Amino acid sequence: MTGTAYNAYLQAETLHSLQVPVTQNEGERSFLVVCQVQELYFALISHDIGAASDHLRKDALPDATASLQRAASHFAGLNASWRSLGWMLPADFAAIKVGMTKVHGKSTSLQSWKYREMLYRLGLKDASLGDEVATMPKEYAQLRRVLDAPSVYEEALALARRRGHDLQESNDDGVTDGEHPLDPAVVSFWTSVFTSKEPECSELLALARALIAVAEGLAEYKYLHYVTTSRTLGARPAHFGVSGTAWLTPTLTVMPFPELWATRTGGE
Repeated sequence: MTGTAYNAYLQAETLHSLQVPVTQNEGERSFLVVCQVQELYFALISHDIGAASDHLRKDALPDATASLQRAASHFAGLNASWRSLGWMLPADFAAIKVGMTKVHGKSTSLQSWKYREMLYRLGLKDASLGDEVATMPKEYAQLRRVLDAPSVYEEALALARRRGHDLQESNDDGVTDGEHPLDPAVVSFWTSVFTSKEPECSELLALARALIAVAEGLAEYKYLHYVTTSRTLGARPAHFGVSGTAWLTPTLTVMPFPELWATRTGGE
């Protein structure tokens, strides 16, 4: 056996060989590393959201909450990674995009299949988001499985039904893309969770707060993505022929777990 246990465990040699620049721009390495780190965080968050769903199906509510709390903490690292791109000017980004297109073809960060998987697990199930990765059969098949499976929010409501709360099953396949009407019964349920003083509601309250923390992490990520795009691309046309900022703007207000947010109207 050669090397050290630390390097073997991290596969550090492989890890440090994965940055293959497409330009001579000395800053490109930071762009590559940040994008790779973000991909790992997408996968990590998706993993813990999936674990939370598994725990909810088994009625293991404290374990589900712990998984969601981990996922929320991962957003802190993911969102902090944007700061490593604060140096990047439009000319730097343009050079990298030209080199990337020359070597790998037309690209966009929207082609991240792990980001889509994370959104699907959270219940933001826009099926058309999978189209960009349809040329990757294995990853596309995984995306479709997650799309068709209950989201973590659906699993939370299913657990609530099993515990005797009067909630109807969803008829919209768990799609929460910001355009579906709120379910008043679900809003009322979450409101009662936030206001109840009954001990049996304490576990549901912890779950609700963990879900909110995850949603806040996602909202911050999307905002920082928008700010970074504004700084490095501005209103110039991007991958789909429209302004990158114009494409991102409507996504800023799309939040998972809509009924949880609706309870804020009446206060916690």
